[in-house]
Amino acid sequence: MPRLPGRKPKDTSTSTPTTSSSSRVALRAVDGMLRELGEKDLYLEAGNHKIFKFRLLAKTQFHDKEGETVRDSLLKPGDQLSVQVNGDDPETAVRVILTRTGLQSERTAAGRPFDHDSAKAPVEADTHSAGTMDTAPEPVSKSGSDPVTTASANPNANPSEVEQPRLNPGPRSQDDPAPEPQPVQKSKAAPRADSSDEIIAAARDASDKLSDGLPNFLVKQNTTRTYSTTFPARWRVLDVVTADVVSVDGKEEYRNIMVDGKPSTRPIEKTGSWSTGEFQTTLDSLLSPYSAASFHKTKDDTLGGRPAYTYTFTVLQENSNWDIIAPGGSKATPAYSGSVWIDKETKNVLRIEEETGPMPADFPFDKAETVVEYNFVRLDAKSYLLPVHSEILTCQRGSSSCTKNEINFQNYRKFTADSTITFEK
Repeated sequence: MPRLPGRKPKDTSTSTPTTSSSSRVALRAVDGMLRELGEKDLYLEAGNHKIFKFRLLAKTQFHDKEGETVRDSLLKPGDQLSVQVNGDDPETAVRVILTRTGLQSERTAAGRPFDHDSAKAPVEADTHSAGTMDTAPEPVSKSGSDPVTTASANPNANPSEVEQPRLNPGPRSQDDPAPEPQPVQKSKAAPRADSSDEIIAAARDASDKLSDGLPNFLVKQNTTRTYSTTFPARWRVLDVVTADVVSVDGKEEYRNIMVDGKPSTRPIEKTGSWSTGEFQTTLDSLLSPYSAASFHKTKDDTLGGRPAYTYTFTVLQENSNWDIIAPGGSKATPAYSGSVWIDKETKNVLRIEEETGPMPADFPFDKAETVVEYNFVRLDAKSYLLPVHSEILTCQRGSSSCTKNEINFQNYRKFTADSTITFEK
């Protein structure tokens, strides 16, 4: 059994240890996905989608999780790493540990462009303890590289008092509080859209034009399903689901569904956590006048190298159509809030982050979050802003037990009546 980092096994010898704890240098670590590895720099995307930049020195060590030396040239974008730094010098990588080689979906995600200039060194809040400088590198298990606490489920717990993983939604404005629970019955009053903002109005127009002009298409969807029972989260891969998604007149159909490379004998929603609506439903629902979302403008940002406006928003429960279905068939339609990034040039939406408000007390989940990222895709000799990446997180009530699906969309192509689908072997 591997021992916990930072703790030494009981000394059974008769000699007295002479190493002074004051001679040790505390290390901190950031876990995440390798985005780019150069001769002098390493870019790492953490679980909250922050991208950090580390300086590499000649003495920087590269190991696998068993402590064996690995050549840095063998590391590829998408590989899962733990980058260790001296707490007094967070910019410099002391040790780089390969915890797992990247899945194909992770390599695809790592190939997305990013803004190198926005990458910074981590601060202490971004890191976790990684032992000391004068001890041998600890094996990093799939459950994590430092002691973690598993929270037992407590159905009576207040969700705000239970530490749970997050997808790191953008900061909500202090003037835009979390939505309060509303009656389950839909409001019969006429919907009131927040149309006072010209940028939001332009985003609605851009979304309508996208829906009206989008041709029928095919796209490959890769979904990596993971789970964690701890906080901080240590995500373990459950399986990888692939499917060919056909979108005809705005309606989606899933074909050739494979779980870990084998055809599924059950409906996909019966095999584990599953979601739909990443293509248009999430965007349409947010901007629909029937959702009556309240938008609050925040500071401008840059996303994927493109200048963007950012807004926080809330949607009351009475106007929500975000349905969350539990394994037993029970359903909740909560209020939700989040952040949206709008491209300054085209007024198209570049990213949406959403999190649920309070769930019914008898519902098995107390939180759900989702993120959808958009990028320009060529279809029929034209460019369309379509989803390229999505994540969905759900957590069991009163517990740190959560599931997370990471979805990547690739190989968009136009679909016509005489189209054929060639399945990968």
